[in-house]
Amino acid sequence: SSGINAEWPLRPGFKELITRHGGRLAPTLDLSSLAKISDGYTPGHVLTAVKHVLTERRIQQLQRKPLTAAEFVTPLARIDPIYKEEEEQFKKWYSKTPLGKKRARLKAEEEEGDGGGKGKSAKGGKKKGKGKKKGKK
Repeated sequence: SSGINAEWPLRPGFKELITRHGGRLAPTLDLSSLAKISDGYTPGHVLTAVKHVLTERRIQQLQRKPLTAAEFVTPLARIDPIYKEEEEQFKKWYSKTPLGKKRARLKAEEEEGDGGGKGKSAKGGKKKGKGKKKGKK
């Protein structure tokens, strides 16, 4: 599995995009397979495939003809996935940007905590007790 899914923590999956664009989930729709075949594609690629399948006409047919995973394969196949080398180049470049540095710093701070808490709450939650004051270091 490529790391692209892990790098997009808020990446909407097929389930969210299908329902957001007027589609209905049905037992005939194998979301697990869709997740596997979409590995290597960006959220934008997945959105393009969903929009290609969920036309007004197709949405009207959903009651009679539920969605299947196969319908999404062709639109995805027309798009070039992000290859591992490109992904690594992007990660390397991103880690040098201000946002990338900030994200890496926050991740490191999170990992320094006790590991059991969520986010920053594991680190110094009881220090001052005055509230939400946040500042740059």
